[in-house]
Amino acid sequence: MELALRGLRRYPKTTALAVLTVAIGLAASMTTLALLHMLSADPLPGRSQHLYLAWVDAVEAKSQTFTSLDGVTTYDYKRLKMPDAEALLAAHKGTLQTVVADLDARVEGSNGQHFNEQLLATGSDFISMFGVALRDGRSWTVAEDAARAPIAVIDSGLAQKLFGTPRAVGRVVQIKNHAFRVIGVSQPYSPQPHFYGLNAWAFGGDSQESIFVPYGAAVDAGLASSSTDGCDDATDKGKRFIAVDPLHCEWLAYWVQLGTPQDVAAYRSFLDHYAQQQTSLGSYGKKPQSQLLSVQQWLTLQNVIPDNVRLNVWLAGSFLVLCMVNVAGLLAAKFMRRSVEVGIRRALGASRRAVMLHHLFEAGMVCFLGGALAWPLTLLGLALLRMQDQGFTDLARLDVAMFAALFALALGVGALVGLLPSWRVSMVQPGLQVKSA
Repeated sequence: MELALRGLRRYPKTTALAVLTVAIGLAASMTTLALLHMLSADPLPGRSQHLYLAWVDAVEAKSQTFTSLDGVTTYDYKRLKMPDAEALLAAHKGTLQTVVADLDARVEGSNGQHFNEQLLATGSDFISMFGVALRDGRSWTVAEDAARAPIAVIDSGLAQKLFGTPRAVGRVVQIKNHAFRVIGVSQPYSPQPHFYGLNAWAFGGDSQESIFVPYGAAVDAGLASSSTDGCDDATDKGKRFIAVDPLHCEWLAYWVQLGTPQDVAAYRSFLDHYAQQQTSLGSYGKKPQSQLLSVQQWLTLQNVIPDNVRLNVWLAGSFLVLCMVNVAGLLAAKFMRRSVEVGIRRALGASRRAVMLHHLFEAGMVCFLGGALAWPLTLLGLALLRMQDQGFTDLARLDVAMFAALFALALGVGALVGLLPSWRVSMVQPGLQVKSA
């Protein structure tokens, strides 16, 4: 270690160039890796492994006419018509189950102020299934769901805007000129990615649902979805897309909580059986179809992580390899300048192993210093990413795991770039070097 420290100081310009080259390569790689790490993180740690998206094809329409109401080819967000969703809810085959649909709504408080907010029409199990933290009050019950009660849970931010205080239980909010009584106040809730409503957004720093209401009450208030996966042929396709028919169009995503692999297998069989019961689809040339997808399978199927993020990781990784090759060359030139010194050490009894370890330590120190310099450069790169408005760049952060990964990568790079130069200098013939000295 002492020899390695002395070696760093002997050729300061070469050392500084090697450290800077390593730092730039590490910073480029860690900037892109940190963003990929945040985008691919588990949206609900401890919960998502038990959540599944259930889907059954029950649209009575031929495949070629299976389009949304505005005539654009349908998206495939695996949503259900309201009667099918309610039939699955009534069967109650999962531990918990709920439907979800993101809607836009004009919300007005008692002070007359109004805001356009993102509203989630959902079922009574959503709060407990998806881990929404209640700050005050309660969620609604299954009975209130069935009664289509005009009640709501709002987050503390909206409560503050509407009423000037987060303590809003018992207050009344007007949603599209319909009165909804607030029964609960939640903490702001925004899992990333927004896996249960990808049709609304995938990643969004400021986008979040600020109000939750029973889906039946939302329909009664005229808050049906403005987007759909497809509609029955009986639906008037000439209508604009803002007139989605909740009974004949697919607009509700259905999520179920299952505890064990046996529960998953049993629920998949239940879905298959339900799909086979849709005998009316035969006249439209459609075979029974059903799917049960885990959160990770769903995110992979929807290709949630943008392709350019993965491409940038590969490009930055290639740039790091190029930097490593250059640093290896610098270290080799630096080490071979000491051939005479190494030859004398070998003649005095130093083993090849000792010589190689000394130079490996020195290479490791160069890359560790490069990692230390790469830390602020990585933070700068992430700050520059956050300045770009691409819908997901606001998630560019360096967490504890990626901070540790930065220095682990720096030490790994040090071992790799130092291996060949260290081996080369350890092979110096002591006799020739002493003679030349």
